[in-house]
Amino acid sequence: MTEFSAGNVPGFQAIVQARTTQVLWSGRRGQDLVATRPITLDKDSTDPGNTPATTLRGGCVLALADATGKAMPYVPDANDGRQIAVGILEQDQDMLVSGVPTDRFTQMVVHGLVRDGELIGLDPRARQQLGQRLVFDREAASQAGVLMHPRGVYRKSGNYAVTAEDNGLLLIASGAATFTLPAKQNGLAFRFAQTADANLVIAGSGDLVHKGNAAASSVAFQTPGERIGSQVLVECLYVAAGSLKWLVTNLGGTTATVS
Repeated sequence: MTEFSAGNVPGFQAIVQARTTQVLWSGRRGQDLVATRPITLDKDSTDPGNTPATTLRGGCVLALADATGKAMPYVPDANDGRQIAVGILEQDQDMLVSGVPTDRFTQMVVHGLVRDGELIGLDPRARQQLGQRLVFDREAASQAGVLMHPRGVYRKSGNYAVTAEDNGLLLIASGAATFTLPAKQNGLAFRFAQTADANLVIAGSGDLVHKGNAAASSVAFQTPGERIGSQVLVECLYVAAGSLKWLVTNLGGTTATVS
């Protein structure tokens, strides 16, 4: 059972709001399995996609600022705690009191069944961070998790254009193969391995980081006698504010050619 606060910090206040959203969904017999925790939303919180931006929409992905412990909207390229998603704002929240931005007291969903389409700011990274406690209605497979234990394994006998839906998979090449990475999204991660005596190539577009090169277009494993067992982990992450890159980690220890 959820508990919703009007948004005002404890004490006497003149303004009370109450709006409803459809963030949650239900299982059998109407069970949503939801749990919430009380939070203080930082007065500087805004929702740039909303009008006015000073009203945070229900479904906004939230994080906790390191410096204050207060909740703020998730910002994937931040470096101050806001890059770690911890919950979902259950209801719309106006951050103004008498026209002045003010800390607001409300509830954050931390466990339960939630609707993907109602969540604001959800990217693959936030989905991973929240996936141990929230169940998404459009989730067809388990969370990507740690790539040392991939959520699935597929064999490929030739070139393959990787998609965002492959997130969390181990793709095994059984012949010469070039794996072309998809459009970058924070949190996407894939693992690739070669089981044949053939080339394994990871192709990007000047956005690969590996072995002394922060803007590579490809990482290739093609040294004769070393190709079998080549294995690589590729993760999409922010290397700086506004700068998404593919971080390539050589797991097999075989020789890589970067270009």
